[in-house]
Amino acid sequence: MIYFYCNINPYHKRKSDMNKYNTTFGQLLSLVKRPEFDRLCMNMKADKYCKDFTTWDRFVVMTFAQITGQHGLRSIENALNSQMNSFYHLGLDEEVKRSTISYVNKKRSPDFFEALYYQLHSELPSGTRKAAVKKLYAVDATTIGLCMKDFPWAKFRSTKSGVKVHVKYDIDEAVPEYLFITNADKHENNTLKEMKLKKGDTATFDKGYNNYTQFSRFCREGIYFVTRLKDNADYKIIKRRKTYSKKITCDHIIRFTGAGAEKKCPYELRKIRAVDRKTGSVIVLLTNIRGFSAEKIAGMYRKRWQIELFFKTIKQNLKIKRFYGTSENAVKTQIWIAMIVYLLYMMLGKFTGCISKCFTHFMSELSVSLFQHIDLNRWFSGSPPPAFQISDVSSLQMELGL
Repeated sequence: MIYFYCNINPYHKRKSDMNKYNTTFGQLLSLVKRPEFDRLCMNMKADKYCKDFTTWDRFVVMTFAQITGQHGLRSIENALNSQMNSFYHLGLDEEVKRSTISYVNKKRSPDFFEALYYQLHSELPSGTRKAAVKKLYAVDATTIGLCMKDFPWAKFRSTKSGVKVHVKYDIDEAVPEYLFITNADKHENNTLKEMKLKKGDTATFDKGYNNYTQFSRFCREGIYFVTRLKDNADYKIIKRRKTYSKKITCDHIIRFTGAGAEKKCPYELRKIRAVDRKTGSVIVLLTNIRGFSAEKIAGMYRKRWQIELFFKTIKQNLKIKRFYGTSENAVKTQIWIAMIVYLLYMMLGKFTGCISKCFTHFMSELSVSLFQHIDLNRWFSGSPPPAFQISDVSSLQMELGL
């Protein structure tokens, strides 16, 4: 009788344990519930006349391109096809071809991915909100410049093209609740009515959105707003309110007296002059909120800066400045997929309870570990791999009798 003893290296045990997980990419995509995805696809007839490259295939491929920051269709094809052993768990059946990606992005509408974004947003767990401010939004838009020669359909200047992403950003949840894409020639003050603001909501926006007709509608419908007063606005002071802080130099109730403004907005509004103690800069605010202190209203407007940080974050980390196609469908599809990637990041943060990993680190780390077999939740929250005791190794010794 001959006995063989084999000591299993703890590293191999850990490696085999990690192999029980799907790839990181597969786990990320699993946040998109496939039955609901297919139901939405069926309702919208997104796969009508589709033979091979389905909407799910398109979603996987374009999400991969966003996360890994591929430079073009050829690099998408080569990089993704090098991982064909993972295609089954990603829901892909055949190798990806750049000509197919180009064709479907040009011919198929981006409407499905817009609907998918809102479906995923509805599944995002909500955090706790303060009772005083139920819904606080920042409204703004960012312009994405394009080459007029390649994108003539988006012309907005004599030598330049571009698109504009209009966003209603939920400040408390740090995620866009509503957005839409237009050509860059559409001015912001014509888009307030399209932002789907409801009674009780509070919107903050800069003076580029100054629209007296919309201010009047907000007053009628119980929608609150905080913005900056135009320098050339004509008004008369109805009442001077006391101020209790050095940061607030005036707090007045006013009514517009300009020929057009008085007719469009006959309501009494509130003018607040706030001073930043650190920089000494002065801002003059306009609002229809009466129940809050002037200092609190100034603080609400300062929170509007979060949408500027959001725009900076997505432009630095997502592929929305260079595009894989030149058609309107291709551009809008790429932007919507980028927003879905950001939403998946927010969903991971909500599900794991981890708020320490910023989006920049998430994208840079995920791009190099997309096909590793590790627990996505542990990876996202920064938890170390499970430790293995000596007893675990000794229990794996094998005895063979011949």
